[in-house]
Amino acid sequence: MRHWWLIVLGLVACERPFVETIRPELVVLEPDLSEVQTIPVIQLRVQSAHFRAVGGVLLNGVPMDPAPPGPAFWQISVGLRLGLNTLVLEATDVENVSRVDTAYAVYLPHRISLNAPSLPEGRGGHSIVRLRDGDLMVTGGASTQGGAARGESFLLASNSGIFGLMQERLLTPRTGHTSTVLPNGQVLIVGGSRVDSPTNVGELIESVEIFDPDASRRGFREIPVSGQPIRRVYHAAVLRQSGNELFLDLIGGNGDTRYGSSPFFGVRQDLRTFRIEPDELIALNTNSSAPFIDEPVAGYTVTRTQPNSYLLLGSRFINNSAINGNLRIDYPGGTGLFISGLPEFLLPRTAHATASVLSGVYTTFGGHQSTSSDVLTQMEVFNEQANQFFAMRPSQAMVGRYRHTATPSGLRSVLLVGGFARNGTAITASEYFVVSTE
Repeated sequence: MRHWWLIVLGLVACERPFVETIRPELVVLEPDLSEVQTIPVIQLRVQSAHFRAVGGVLLNGVPMDPAPPGPAFWQISVGLRLGLNTLVLEATDVENVSRVDTAYAVYLPHRISLNAPSLPEGRGGHSIVRLRDGDLMVTGGASTQGGAARGESFLLASNSGIFGLMQERLLTPRTGHTSTVLPNGQVLIVGGSRVDSPTNVGELIESVEIFDPDASRRGFREIPVSGQPIRRVYHAAVLRQSGNELFLDLIGGNGDTRYGSSPFFGVRQDLRTFRIEPDELIALNTNSSAPFIDEPVAGYTVTRTQPNSYLLLGSRFINNSAINGNLRIDYPGGTGLFISGLPEFLLPRTAHATASVLSGVYTTFGGHQSTSSDVLTQMEVFNEQANQFFAMRPSQAMVGRYRHTATPSGLRSVLLVGGFARNGTAITASEYFVVSTE
Protein backbone atom coordinates (compact mmCIF):
# COMPACT_ATOMS: atom_id res chain seq x y z
CA MET A 1 0.00 0.00 0.00
CA ARG A 2 1.30 3.45 -0.86
CA HIS A 3 2.17 5.57 2.15
CA TRP A 4 0.29 8.84 2.10
CA TRP A 5 2.31 11.81 3.19
CA LEU A 6 0.22 14.19 5.24
CA ILE A 7 0.97 17.89 5.33
CA VAL A 8 0.04 18.92 8.84
CA LEU A 9 -1.52 22.34 8.99
CA GLY A 10 -2.47 24.47 11.99
CA LEU A 11 -5.30 26.79 12.92
CA VAL A 12 -5.55 30.56 12.63
CA ALA A 13 -8.06 33.03 14.02
CA CYS A 14 -10.33 34.77 11.53
CA GLU A 15 -11.43 38.38 11.73
CA ARG A 16 -14.69 37.51 13.47
CA PRO A 17 -14.15 37.54 17.27
CA PHE A 18 -14.10 34.28 19.23
CA VAL A 19 -14.48 32.15 16.07
CA GLU A 20 -11.72 30.00 14.61
CA THR A 21 -11.34 29.69 10.87
CA ILE A 22 -10.20 26.23 9.81
CA ARG A 23 -7.70 26.50 7.00
CA PRO A 24 -7.59 23.94 4.21
CA GLU A 25 -5.52 20.80 4.54
CA LEU A 26 -3.76 19.00 1.73
CA VAL A 27 -2.70 15.37 1.43
CA VAL A 28 0.07 14.48 -1.02
CA LEU A 29 -1.13 11.41 -2.88
CA GLU A 30 1.86 10.83 -5.14
CA PRO A 31 4.68 10.40 -5.33
CA ASP A 32 5.61 9.13 -1.88
CA LEU A 33 7.78 12.00 -0.64
CA SER A 34 9.08 9.93 2.26
CA GLU A 35 11.14 8.07 -0.34
CA VAL A 36 14.14 9.32 -2.31
CA GLN A 37 13.11 10.28 -5.85
CA THR A 38 15.18 8.84 -8.70
CA ILE A 39 13.56 10.47 -11.76
CA PRO A 40 14.12 14.14 -12.66
CA VAL A 41 10.46 15.07 -13.20
CA ILE A 42 7.68 13.96 -10.86
CA GLN A 43 3.91 14.31 -11.18
CA LEU A 44 2.85 15.83 -7.88
CA ARG A 45 -0.78 15.04 -7.03
CA VAL A 46 -2.52 16.36 -3.94
CA GLN A 47 -6.00 16.15 -2.47
CA SER A 48 -7.88 18.70 -0.40
CA ALA A 49 -9.16 17.44 2.95
CA HIS A 50 -11.33 20.45 3.77
CA PHE A 51 -15.02 20.96 4.51
CA ARG A 52 -15.14 23.85 2.05
CA ALA A 53 -14.18 23.65 -1.58
CA VAL A 54 -10.60 24.69 -2.36
CA GLY A 55 -10.48 27.30 -5.08
CA GLY A 56 -6.81 26.92 -5.93
CA VAL A 57 -3.46 25.46 -4.93
CA LEU A 58 -0.05 26.99 -5.60
CA LEU A 59 3.26 25.15 -5.64
CA ASN A 60 6.17 27.53 -5.13
CA GLY A 61 3.86 30.28 -6.40
CA VAL A 62 2.80 28.37 -9.56
CA PRO A 63 -0.87 27.33 -9.89
CA MET A 64 -1.53 23.60 -9.85
CA ASP A 65 -4.05 22.14 -12.32
CA PRO A 66 -7.36 20.54 -11.34
CA ALA A 67 -7.10 16.76 -11.60
CA PRO A 68 -9.54 13.86 -11.88
CA PRO A 69 -11.66 12.53 -10.37
CA GLY A 70 -12.97 15.82 -9.02
CA PRO A 71 -12.46 19.36 -7.72
CA ALA A 72 -10.64 18.24 -4.57
CA PHE A 73 -7.63 16.98 -6.57
CA TRP A 74 -4.74 19.00 -8.00
CA GLN A 75 -1.61 18.12 -9.96
CA ILE A 76 1.52 19.61 -11.49
CA SER A 77 4.76 18.43 -13.10
CA VAL A 78 7.79 19.28 -10.98
CA GLY A 79 11.36 19.28 -12.24
CA LEU A 80 13.75 18.27 -9.46
CA ARG A 81 17.30 19.39 -8.90
CA LEU A 82 19.92 17.13 -7.34
CA GLY A 83 19.60 16.88 -3.58
CA LEU A 84 16.88 18.56 -1.52
CA ASN A 85 13.94 20.26 -3.20
CA THR A 86 11.67 22.54 -1.17
CA LEU A 87 7.98 22.39 -2.11
CA VAL A 88 5.94 25.30 -0.72
CA LEU A 89 2.22 24.51 -1.03
CA GLU A 90 -0.47 27.16 -0.56
CA ALA A 91 -4.15 26.17 -0.61
CA THR A 92 -6.94 28.78 -0.72
CA ASP A 93 -10.58 27.89 -0.24
CA VAL A 94 -13.63 29.57 -1.78
CA GLU A 95 -13.89 31.97 1.17
CA ASN A 96 -10.32 33.10 0.50
CA VAL A 97 -8.95 31.39 3.61
CA SER A 98 -5.50 29.96 2.88
CA ARG A 99 -2.63 28.19 4.53
CA VAL A 100 0.97 27.53 3.57
CA ASP A 101 3.19 24.60 4.44
CA THR A 102 6.46 23.14 3.25
CA ALA A 103 7.18 19.66 1.96
CA TYR A 104 10.51 18.21 0.83
CA ALA A 105 11.58 15.94 -1.99
CA VAL A 106 15.08 14.45 -2.21
CA TYR A 107 16.28 13.68 -5.74
CA LEU A 108 19.19 11.24 -5.75
CA PRO A 109 19.56 9.09 -8.88
CA HIS A 110 22.20 6.46 -8.25
CA ARG A 111 23.73 3.18 -9.24
CA ILE A 112 25.71 0.43 -7.53
CA SER A 113 28.99 -0.66 -9.09
CA LEU A 114 30.77 -3.87 -8.15
CA ASN A 115 33.76 -2.76 -10.18
CA ALA A 116 35.55 -1.67 -7.02
CA PRO A 117 38.92 -2.62 -5.47
CA SER A 118 38.63 -5.69 -3.26
CA LEU A 119 40.56 -6.47 -0.11
CA PRO A 120 43.16 -9.26 -0.39
CA GLU A 121 41.53 -10.80 2.69
CA GLY A 122 38.04 -10.25 4.08
CA ARG A 123 37.77 -7.92 7.04
CA GLY A 124 35.02 -6.67 9.32
CA GLY A 125 35.39 -4.23 12.22
CA HIS A 126 38.38 -2.60 10.53
CA SER A 127 39.06 1.11 10.21
CA ILE A 128 39.81 3.08 7.07
CA VAL A 129 41.33 6.54 6.59
CA ARG A 130 42.41 8.66 3.65
CA LEU A 131 46.03 9.72 4.06
CA ARG A 132 47.13 13.17 3.03
CA ASP A 133 48.56 11.86 -0.26
CA GLY A 134 45.13 10.44 -1.18
CA ASP A 135 45.89 6.79 -0.40
CA LEU A 136 43.34 4.76 1.58
CA MET A 137 44.66 2.72 4.52
CA VAL A 138 42.73 -0.15 6.13
CA THR A 139 43.90 -1.37 9.54
CA GLY A 140 42.93 -4.30 11.73
CA GLY A 141 39.55 -5.95 11.85
CA ALA A 142 38.66 -9.64 12.06
CA SER A 143 38.22 -12.43 9.50
CA THR A 144 35.05 -13.79 11.09
CA GLN A 145 32.32 -12.50 13.36
CA GLY A 146 33.52 -13.32 16.87
CA GLY A 147 37.02 -14.18 15.62
CA ALA A 148 40.44 -12.95 16.67
CA ALA A 149 41.58 -9.46 15.70
CA ARG A 150 44.13 -9.12 12.92
CA GLY A 151 47.16 -6.86 12.70
CA GLU A 152 47.55 -6.54 8.93
CA SER A 153 47.10 -3.26 7.11
CA PHE A 154 46.15 -2.73 3.46
CA LEU A 155 46.79 0.26 1.22
CA LEU A 156 44.87 1.46 -1.84
CA ALA A 157 47.22 3.87 -3.58
CA SER A 158 45.56 6.85 -5.23
CA ASN A 159 47.06 5.84 -8.60
CA SER A 160 46.11 2.16 -8.24
CA GLY A 161 42.91 0.15 -8.35
CA ILE A 162 44.11 -2.58 -5.99
CA PHE A 163 44.37 -2.89 -2.21
CA GLY A 164 47.85 -4.17 -1.40
CA LEU A 165 49.19 -5.72 1.80
CA MET A 166 51.42 -3.28 3.68
CA GLN A 167 54.71 -4.32 5.21
CA GLU A 168 53.84 -2.39 8.35
CA ARG A 169 51.51 -4.08 10.86
CA LEU A 170 49.67 -2.89 13.95
CA LEU A 171 51.76 -3.46 17.06
CA THR A 172 48.62 -4.83 18.74
CA PRO A 173 46.05 -6.57 16.51
CA ARG A 174 42.68 -4.94 17.13
CA THR A 175 39.15 -4.67 15.79
CA GLY A 176 36.36 -2.18 16.45
CA HIS A 177 38.91 0.63 16.90
CA THR A 178 38.99 4.13 15.40
CA SER A 179 41.65 5.72 13.19
CA THR A 180 41.95 9.49 12.96
CA VAL A 181 44.19 11.49 10.62
CA LEU A 182 45.98 14.29 12.47
CA PRO A 183 46.89 17.66 10.91
CA ASN A 184 50.52 16.51 10.56
CA GLY A 185 49.41 13.51 8.45
CA GLN A 186 49.96 10.90 11.13
CA VAL A 187 47.16 8.48 12.05
CA LEU A 188 46.03 8.06 15.66
CA ILE A 189 44.63 4.58 16.43
CA VAL A 190 42.72 4.08 19.69
CA GLY A 191 40.51 1.53 21.37
CA GLY A 192 39.24 -1.75 19.99
CA SER A 193 39.42 -5.30 21.25
CA ARG A 194 41.36 -8.51 20.74
CA VAL A 195 38.31 -10.32 19.40
CA ASP A 196 35.24 -9.34 17.47
CA SER A 197 32.12 -9.01 19.65
CA PRO A 198 33.97 -9.01 23.00
CA THR A 199 32.08 -9.92 26.16
CA ASN A 200 34.42 -8.76 28.94
CA VAL A 201 36.70 -5.87 29.84
CA GLY A 202 39.79 -8.07 29.65
CA GLU A 203 39.41 -8.35 25.88
CA LEU A 204 39.65 -4.59 25.37
CA ILE A 205 42.86 -2.87 24.24
CA GLU A 206 44.18 0.07 26.23
CA SER A 207 47.29 0.83 24.15
CA VAL A 208 47.34 3.65 21.61
CA GLU A 209 49.29 3.64 18.36
CA ILE A 210 50.45 6.24 15.87
CA PHE A 211 51.09 5.45 12.21
CA ASP A 212 53.62 7.76 10.56
CA PRO A 213 53.45 7.67 6.74
CA ASP A 214 56.65 9.69 6.29
CA ALA A 215 59.16 7.59 4.36
CA SER A 216 61.99 8.23 6.83
CA ARG A 217 59.92 7.23 9.89
CA ARG A 218 57.24 5.05 8.29
CA GLY A 219 55.56 2.61 10.64
CA PHE A 220 53.47 2.12 13.77
CA ARG A 221 54.62 3.12 17.23
CA GLU A 222 52.91 3.08 20.62
CA ILE A 223 52.37 6.24 22.66
CA PRO A 224 51.43 6.39 26.36
CA VAL A 225 48.09 7.49 27.78
CA SER A 226 48.15 9.69 30.88
CA GLY A 227 45.10 9.31 33.11
CA GLN A 228 42.27 6.80 33.13
CA PRO A 229 42.87 4.30 30.30
CA ILE A 230 40.81 3.82 27.13
CA ARG A 231 38.51 0.83 27.43
CA ARG A 232 36.02 0.84 24.60
CA VAL A 233 35.23 -0.76 21.24
CA TYR A 234 32.77 0.19 18.46
CA HIS A 235 32.90 3.78 19.69
CA ALA A 236 33.03 7.11 17.83
CA ALA A 237 35.98 9.49 17.72
CA VAL A 238 35.88 13.25 17.04
CA LEU A 239 39.04 15.26 16.40
CA ARG A 240 38.81 18.97 17.14
CA GLN A 241 41.19 21.87 17.47
CA SER A 242 41.08 24.89 19.76
CA GLY A 243 43.83 27.39 19.17
CA ASN A 244 47.04 25.43 18.87
CA GLU A 245 45.74 22.46 20.89
CA LEU A 246 44.31 19.24 19.51
CA PHE A 247 41.65 17.20 21.31
CA LEU A 248 40.14 13.77 20.74
CA ASP A 249 36.65 12.99 22.04
CA LEU A 250 35.74 9.31 22.43
CA ILE A 251 31.99 8.75 22.56
CA GLY A 252 29.99 5.70 23.59
CA GLY A 253 30.89 2.19 22.50
CA ASN A 254 31.02 -1.11 24.36
CA GLY A 255 33.43 -1.07 27.25
CA ASP A 256 34.08 -0.56 30.92
CA THR A 257 31.21 1.49 32.33
CA ARG A 258 32.45 1.35 35.91
CA TYR A 259 36.29 1.31 36.14
CA GLY A 260 37.81 0.99 39.61
CA SER A 261 38.08 -2.33 41.43
CA SER A 262 34.96 -3.82 39.82
CA PRO A 263 34.96 -3.14 36.07
CA PHE A 264 31.73 -3.86 34.22
CA PHE A 265 31.37 -4.55 30.48
CA GLY A 266 28.38 -2.67 29.04
CA VAL A 267 27.33 0.04 26.61
CA ARG A 268 29.01 3.33 27.41
CA GLN A 269 27.23 6.68 27.53
CA ASP A 270 30.13 9.00 28.29
CA LEU A 271 32.17 11.43 26.21
CA ARG A 272 35.79 11.43 27.31
CA THR A 273 38.25 14.06 26.10
CA PHE A 274 41.99 13.65 25.55
CA ARG A 275 44.55 16.28 24.65
CA ILE A 276 46.86 15.11 21.88
CA GLU A 277 50.53 15.76 22.49
CA PRO A 278 53.30 14.79 20.03
CA ASP A 279 54.00 11.53 21.87
CA GLU A 280 51.23 11.23 24.47
CA LEU A 281 47.48 11.29 25.04
CA ILE A 282 46.46 13.15 28.18
CA ALA A 283 43.04 12.40 29.64
CA LEU A 284 41.19 15.56 30.66
CA ASN A 285 38.33 13.77 32.42
CA THR A 286 37.33 10.38 33.76
CA ASN A 287 34.45 8.01 33.16
CA SER A 288 32.60 9.54 36.12
CA SER A 289 33.38 13.21 35.39
CA ALA A 290 32.83 13.14 31.61
CA PRO A 291 29.62 14.52 30.07
CA PHE A 292 27.01 11.98 29.04
CA ILE A 293 25.08 11.64 25.79
CA ASP A 294 21.34 10.98 25.80
CA GLU A 295 21.52 7.22 25.21
CA PRO A 296 24.29 4.64 25.53
CA VAL A 297 24.97 3.47 21.98
CA ALA A 298 27.67 1.31 20.38
CA GLY A 299 28.32 0.49 16.74
CA TYR A 300 27.12 3.82 15.39
CA THR A 301 28.67 6.36 13.04
CA VAL A 302 30.03 9.88 13.38
CA THR A 303 29.93 12.17 10.33
CA ARG A 304 31.07 15.78 10.22
CA THR A 305 28.50 18.12 8.69
CA GLN A 306 30.18 21.46 9.41
CA PRO A 307 33.57 22.37 10.92
CA ASN A 308 32.22 22.07 14.49
CA SER A 309 29.11 19.92 14.02
CA TYR A 310 28.72 16.14 13.84
CA LEU A 311 25.94 13.61 13.28
CA LEU A 312 26.04 10.52 15.49
CA LEU A 313 23.70 7.89 14.12
CA GLY A 314 22.79 4.52 15.61
CA SER A 315 20.24 2.40 17.43
CA ARG A 316 20.44 0.26 20.54
CA PHE A 317 18.45 -2.96 20.76
CA ILE A 318 17.07 -4.44 23.97
CA ASN A 319 14.90 -7.57 23.74
CA ASN A 320 14.30 -6.91 20.02
CA SER A 321 13.13 -3.36 20.75
CA ALA A 322 15.05 -0.44 19.22
CA ILE A 323 16.05 2.70 21.11
CA ASN A 324 16.88 5.78 19.05
CA GLY A 325 20.40 7.03 19.68
CA ASN A 326 20.62 9.56 16.84
CA LEU A 327 21.94 12.93 17.92
CA ARG A 328 23.93 15.96 16.85
CA ILE A 329 26.99 17.21 18.68
CA ASP A 330 28.03 20.83 18.21
CA TYR A 331 31.13 22.53 19.54
CA PRO A 332 30.32 26.25 19.61
CA GLY A 333 33.59 28.08 19.16
CA GLY A 334 35.36 24.73 18.96
CA THR A 335 35.38 24.25 22.73
CA GLY A 336 31.85 24.19 24.16
CA LEU A 337 29.57 21.18 23.87
CA PHE A 338 25.92 21.18 22.81
CA ILE A 339 24.02 17.92 22.26
CA SER A 340 20.63 17.77 20.53
CA GLY A 341 18.39 14.93 19.43
CA LEU A 342 17.66 13.82 15.86
CA PRO A 343 14.79 11.82 14.35
CA GLU A 344 15.13 8.05 14.45
CA PHE A 345 16.04 5.83 11.53
CA LEU A 346 13.22 4.57 9.35
CA LEU A 347 14.81 1.14 9.87
CA PRO A 348 16.63 0.98 13.23
CA ARG A 349 20.18 -0.29 12.77
CA THR A 350 23.61 -0.68 14.24
CA ALA A 351 27.06 -1.64 12.87
CA HIS A 352 26.22 0.36 9.72
CA ALA A 353 28.26 2.93 7.77
CA THR A 354 27.42 6.53 6.85
CA ALA A 355 28.96 8.93 4.35
CA SER A 356 28.19 12.29 2.77
CA VAL A 357 27.18 12.00 -0.89
CA LEU A 358 26.11 15.61 -1.51
CA SER A 359 26.20 18.78 0.54
CA GLY A 360 23.72 18.28 3.37
CA VAL A 361 22.80 14.75 2.20
CA TYR A 362 24.10 11.78 4.21
CA THR A 363 23.50 8.16 3.21
CA THR A 364 23.52 5.24 5.64
CA PHE A 365 24.44 1.82 4.29
CA GLY A 366 23.78 -1.66 5.68
CA GLY A 367 24.18 -2.70 9.29
CA HIS A 368 21.92 -5.05 11.18
CA GLN A 369 19.02 -4.92 13.59
CA SER A 370 18.69 -6.73 16.93
CA THR A 371 20.90 -9.66 15.89
CA SER A 372 23.69 -9.96 13.35
CA SER A 373 21.50 -12.28 11.27
CA ASP A 374 19.09 -9.37 10.69
CA VAL A 375 21.36 -7.80 8.06
CA LEU A 376 19.97 -4.81 6.17
CA THR A 377 20.56 -3.98 2.53
CA GLN A 378 18.24 -0.96 2.53
CA MET A 379 19.79 2.48 2.46
CA GLU A 380 18.33 5.66 3.84
CA VAL A 381 19.19 9.33 3.52
CA PHE A 382 19.25 12.07 6.14
CA ASN A 383 18.97 15.70 5.11
CA GLU A 384 19.94 18.43 7.54
CA GLN A 385 17.61 21.16 6.32
CA ALA A 386 14.55 18.90 6.30
CA ASN A 387 15.72 17.22 9.53
CA GLN A 388 14.28 14.04 8.09
CA PHE A 389 15.26 10.53 6.98
CA PHE A 390 14.14 9.40 3.53
CA ALA A 391 13.85 5.76 2.45
CA MET A 392 15.82 4.69 -0.61
CA ARG A 393 14.93 1.91 -2.99
CA PRO A 394 18.23 0.89 -4.59
CA SER A 395 18.40 0.64 -8.35
CA GLN A 396 20.38 -2.56 -7.82
CA ALA A 397 20.70 -4.94 -4.89
CA MET A 398 23.54 -4.12 -2.50
CA VAL A 399 25.66 -6.65 -0.67
CA GLY A 400 24.30 -7.25 2.82
CA ARG A 401 27.10 -6.27 5.21
CA TYR A 402 27.74 -4.91 8.69
CA ARG A 403 30.82 -3.54 10.50
CA HIS A 404 32.00 -2.24 7.15
CA THR A 405 33.23 1.21 6.15
CA ALA A 406 31.93 3.90 3.77
CA THR A 407 34.39 6.45 2.39
CA PRO A 408 33.70 9.33 -0.02
CA SER A 409 35.68 8.56 -3.16
CA GLY A 410 35.74 11.06 -5.98
CA LEU A 411 32.82 13.18 -7.12
CA ARG A 412 29.48 11.97 -5.66
CA SER A 413 30.82 8.48 -5.03
CA VAL A 414 31.19 6.35 -1.90
CA LEU A 415 33.39 3.24 -1.54
CA LEU A 416 32.01 0.47 0.71
CA VAL A 417 34.73 -1.83 2.00
CA GLY A 418 34.64 -5.11 3.94
CA GLY A 419 32.23 -6.00 6.70
CA PHE A 420 30.63 -9.28 7.70
CA ALA A 421 28.05 -11.21 5.72
CA ARG A 422 24.95 -12.76 7.26
CA ASN A 423 26.86 -15.99 7.97
CA GLY A 424 29.56 -14.11 9.90
CA THR A 425 32.35 -14.40 7.33
CA ALA A 426 34.27 -11.28 6.39
CA ILE A 427 33.69 -9.86 2.91
CA THR A 428 36.49 -9.15 0.45
CA ALA A 429 34.34 -7.53 -2.28
CA SER A 430 33.84 -3.78 -2.32
CA GLU A 431 31.10 -1.66 -3.90
CA TYR A 432 30.76 1.86 -5.21
CA PHE A 433 27.61 3.87 -4.54
CA VAL A 434 27.54 6.47 -7.30
CA VAL A 435 25.18 9.42 -7.64
CA SER A 436 24.35 9.59 -11.34
CA THR A 437 22.99 12.66 -13.13
CA GLU A 438 22.55 10.88 -16.47
